[in-house]
Amino acid sequence: MHTILITGAGTGIGAATARRLSSVNNTRLILIGRRRIMLENLLETLDNKSIHRIYALDISDSESIKELLSNPSTGLEQHPLVGVFANAGIGGPNDFDHKEQDRWSEIINTNLTGTYNTCMASIPWLQKASSKGITTKHIAITSSCLARFGVPNQTAYVTSKTGLLGLVRSLAAKYSREGILINAINPGWVDTEMARASIQSMADEAGIEFKDMLQEQKDIVPTGRFSSPEEIGELVAFLFSGAQQSITGQAIDINGGSWMG
Repeated sequence: MHTILITGAGTGIGAATARRLSSVNNTRLILIGRRRIMLENLLETLDNKSIHRIYALDISDSESIKELLSNPSTGLEQHPLVGVFANAGIGGPNDFDHKEQDRWSEIINTNLTGTYNTCMASIPWLQKASSKGITTKHIAITSSCLARFGVPNQTAYVTSKTGLLGLVRSLAAKYSREGILINAINPGWVDTEMARASIQSMADEAGIEFKDMLQEQKDIVPTGRFSSPEEIGELVAFLFSGAQQSITGQAIDINGGSWMG
């Protein structure tokens, strides 16, 4: 049996991916999130729920995730780590004319530094999997279509998600020869709690109803719809499936055509 680690697992894309991967034979999950209650609720929905492990911690603290993975409770010595979905992140505006509520550090520390911490803590365990005859390992990182273009009042979010593309390229260049394939996923609007909160904030600022702002945003997307979290989960499942051993260092756009590169 092997192990896949998912951060930001409690809701949205992370939870949908956990549900998808829990159905894969011979797979156990380590699920990390900020709110334990959300992880507990998720665990009840998973296949083979008794074999998975949940942990509430802050990925912006580099020592906490290193210590976690070294803890015998994770079972990584017996069940090697073969996949990491570094999905944790926060959104929202940050630049309020340099006032005290500016969220630059909060967003950068979670989205960019926290993802870096996750990768660097995980890579030694992915390398150990090679000694057990596992030749291909995977890291998938959740970036955003906003890494492709700028939007106002989102400087920290856009910067963090753009930085993740550089992180992916650099790590892929270093570790792909060891069989660790590292890619970014660039969702656009996804039907999640975080997206709905963003839509509500935009509606409030514009002085219109939520439903009107929702439709306005859908109208911008060429497909006319938001992606589902399950669609992102299916992409992660494919990347981790062993069906491919050649995709690395890429930013994979899955955003209804919001960015066509």
